Amino acid sequence: MRRILERHGGALALAPRVGQRPLLRVRGRGRQLRPAATEATTPLAVRALVLQSGDVRVAIVSTELLTPPSSMRLSLAALLQELKVTELFVTATHTHSSMGSYEPSSLFQLGGVGRFRPAAREAIIAATSSALRRAVDTLTPVSVELGEGIVPDLIVSRGRAEPHVDARLTRLVFRHEQRKVAELSIFSAHPTLAPHKSRTLSGDYPGRYSRTLEEEGGVVLFLQGMVGNARATLPSQESDSPSRDALFATLLTHAARGIHPAPVPAEGLAYTRVQVKLPRPDASRLVPVGLHGVTENALCHLGPRQAEASRLSLGSVSLLFVPAEVTLPAGRLLEAAGGATRVISLTGDYIGYLDSPEHVRNRSGESQLQYFGPELLETFVRAAALTASSLESP
Repeated sequence: MRRILERHGGALALAPRVGQRPLLRVRGRGRQLRPAATEATTPLAVRALVLQSGDVRVAIVSTELLTPPSSMRLSLAALLQELKVTELFVTATHTHSSMGSYEPSSLFQLGGVGRFRPAAREAIIAATSSALRRAVDTLTPVSVELGEGIVPDLIVSRGRAEPHVDARLTRLVFRHEQRKVAELSIFSAHPTLAPHKSRTLSGDYPGRYSRTLEEEGGVVLFLQGMVGNARATLPSQESDSPSRDALFATLLTHAARGIHPAPVPAEGLAYTRVQVKLPRPDASRLVPVGLHGVTENALCHLGPRQAEASRLSLGSVSLLFVPAEVTLPAGRLLEAAGGATRVISLTGDYIGYLDSPEHVRNRSGESQLQYFGPELLETFVRAAALTASSLESP
């Protein structure tokens, strides 16, 4: 484990630079066993927010995809240098009804993203590049506001082994004078409300939520928190609605409007990135015993061997970004170790689920879908602590 990047900006006015770009419509789906798509309800979007303090310039990108497209920092290296972006966080809203075929890795393709098509990845890179360019067109000093509420009626656990979920809805709002110019909204629920058998691409509730709040001004990036063991749900009388994702987005937007963010100190911008060596894959919960060896060998060959945990600090607010679907018990430990305001799942590359060692040892919860053993969380807890300690002294 090693800290590979760390930067601090001075206590200057922050400057969000925002952009949004629709993805090209590419035939394909984000999950196998779904029919190929022929149209989109609304264009899938890539949204970008750039924050600057001194010579530190950080870009956050939210993509309406199942998983964060891998190796984007490498794919966009020349552009990031041109735009003087010093750090990049690329996240996914985790919509299961989005486009697929964008990952060259065989593991991703087998896991549900679908057969790789270069045109799909090129579309994502083009949309992200355009959003970033638009995001750096103007520079606007801002104030920062933070608000949080609880939305227990719209989220339930995916299984009985872990009944608790993270029902927080967090709003981090950036304003120029009184005008909202950008927002990070953090919630935790699998976006699986769009019709499963539809031939229409959809950003599911995160895309609809962002577009609705954007009608009030500014760009709204939706980020998934402790999403691993949580799914979106509707009141029982609305569960059979033909537009469940739209209805859910309406209810979540209503809850967001009931949260009134308050100003927070935003003295400087800092980030740190820690690289960790991943443990050997553990297939004991994934496949029957006779297939453990061959599955673990395949995961070793096809899967990642290293991963990163990153921390972004904006004055008193800290976000901890990890490349997994973090569950509530795992997320609580990560937030405590890193002193983070929120954990953000599905950032950078994708390593699968991240559940508690207790669930892994008991073969319960979401650990039944986890590629690694109980030491995976221990590894990321140490990384979270390292990101916190590295930013204590500029």
